[in-house]
Amino acid sequence: MNKNLERAKEIISQNKFMTISTASLGGRPWVSPVFFVPDDKYNLYWVSNKEAKHSKLIAKNPQVAIVIFDSSVSDGSYGVYFEAEAAEIFEEADIKNAIEIYNSRPQKDEFVIKSIRDVVGGAVWRIYRALPKKTYVLGDGQYINGQYVDVRTEVKF
Repeated sequence: MNKNLERAKEIISQNKFMTISTASLGGRPWVSPVFFVPDDKYNLYWVSNKEAKHSKLIAKNPQVAIVIFDSSVSDGSYGVYFEAEAAEIFEEADIKNAIEIYNSRPQKDEFVIKSIRDVVGGAVWRIYRALPKKTYVLGDGQYINGQYVDVRTEVKF
């Protein structure tokens, strides 16, 4: 396995929060940090208030950008970047599967989904999934005219 793919998988597995960037149909951006859980194909799941701005924007424009940043690195140079398509999950079987994935990562009891009723109907929460289209990590940078420049390298899961 190549070092960039290993680095991406490690960052995803060792971090609990991602920042999701959404945009209105007119291109007005919005960013939100959310607790997330990946599945074995590196699709990303999270739960949000259905009235949150990012939830409403995803309903109108599913194209998102996501970063999972490893803030434990002192030089601040490790992150995984995604171009993705996000959506609320509606089908009952998919919701049940997403709940199982989401609850697989330990978290405070008040955030655990206890039943499907917690994320459908009159409930405040909804469960979402981002399907990565392209994924990048910071690769080996380069010097241009004596100045260091970060380079993002695409990785494929």
